[in-house]
Amino acid sequence: MLRRLQDWLALTKTERNVILFVSGAFVAGLAIQFYQETFPPQPEIDYSQSDSTFAALSDAAAGEEPAQSNIGAGGRLDLNTATKEQLVALPGIGEVIAERILIHRQEAGPFRSVEDLRKVRGITTKKLEQLKPLVSITGTHP
Repeated sequence: MLRRLQDWLALTKTERNVILFVSGAFVAGLAIQFYQETFPPQPEIDYSQSDSTFAALSDAAAGEEPAQSNIGAGGRLDLNTATKEQLVALPGIGEVIAERILIHRQEAGPFRSVEDLRKVRGITTKKLEQLKPLVSITGTHP
């Protein structure tokens, strides 16, 4: 009986190599699948906020004024007269937070200090520290 099984499984060297290759590819595929399930891919990182921060700091270091028309004291953007587009140009401020700043300005009146930005949802302490050198409070709300 064992002899018949050996005869039936008698493979040439090429056939053994093919089976070995296919088996190795199968095991490698299982290992890749296990790895992907165990360690899911990380979400893509959005570097646009870092890029805008770098641009603003580079302009400040080069002594250039930012390309904005509502520039207040010290070459800073005035929070009480800034438009949505000007707010979006600030580092870490997207369209949603810019809209919240405008709504807060309409509902609560003009900002009295830069620290008042903390009352706007989405402005963290870290983000406020980033914005302090770039914004000011000089004008009044239109």
